[in-house]
Amino acid sequence: MRKSVRNIKGEHVAFTGAAWRIRRDLQREVRRQGGETTATGAVNGKTTVLVRGRWVQGDYGIKEMKAAELIRSGQEIAMVADSEFQKLLEAGRPAKVLDRVAGQPIEWLVTPDKSSFEKAASISGPLDYEHSALGRIEQGFLRNHLFGHSREAVCALCGRRLPISLMVAAHIKPRSECSRKERLDADNIVFGVCLLGCDALYERGLIAIGNIGKIQVATADGSKTLAKLLGIYRNRDCPAWKETSAKYFEWHFNRRFRG
Repeated sequence: MRKSVRNIKGEHVAFTGAAWRIRRDLQREVRRQGGETTATGAVNGKTTVLVRGRWVQGDYGIKEMKAAELIRSGQEIAMVADSEFQKLLEAGRPAKVLDRVAGQPIEWLVTPDKSSFEKAASISGPLDYEHSALGRIEQGFLRNHLFGHSREAVCALCGRRLPISLMVAAHIKPRSECSRKERLDADNIVFGVCLLGCDALYERGLIAIGNIGKIQVATADGSKTLAKLLGIYRNRDCPAWKETSAKYFEWHFNRRFRG
C-alpha cells in the first residue's frame, strides 16, 4: 500500500464528499496536470486515487463503499483526504494516504500473504488488531480466511447478518494465551463475531460456548438491562463450534466464563 501520492500525472482520480473547491474545477485541474477523471466522477476499475472530502451526514458514501469493494478484489486505490490532495494539487507537495476506507482499516481488505501472517502470528501476547501494524496484518489474513470477499457475514453469537466492516475475526481462546501453533491454526482458532456487543461480551466472559455448541450466559450481577441483553443469547447454537475448534471454546468456558 502506498504511503503517499507524489504526482497527479498518470493517476485516475475520483472525488467523494465536499472538498475545498467545486468538483468541476478540481476535475479540470487534475486533467490539466496530466491526470484522468471519469465523466460522471464514479469510482471504477481504473480509479487509482479517491479524494475524500467532508460529509454533512454520515461518515462515507457509495463511492467509498465501491472503493472498498475494489480494494478487496485486488485493485490498488489510494484514499486521500481533500486537505492532503489540496497540497498536492496546488503546491506539488506529497499527499499522505489514509489507512482507512468505508470505516475500516484498508489492511483488513488487502489479504496479506501467508508468510506475513506467520510473522505476525509468531509474536506472543496480545496484538491490537486495529491499531498495530502486525495486528492489522494478522486480522487481515484471518478475516479473509473467514469471510473471503463477502460484503456481509452472520455473527456466530447473535445471528445477525451484518456488513463486514462491523465484523471481526475474534480469537476463541485469547490470543495472549495461545501457543504459536495455536495462533497459526487459522481454520479453528477464530470465529466471526460482530462489533455491536458480541465481541465484548465474549471477551469479558459474559458469554461462552458449552457442550455441542450451545451458548451459555453468565449472571447479570443485578443489572436488569444486562440480564435482558444476555437473554437473547441463551441456548442459541453457535455455528462456529466444531470438533476441531471445541478445545478452544472449552478453554474459554473453563477459564474465562463468569457463569
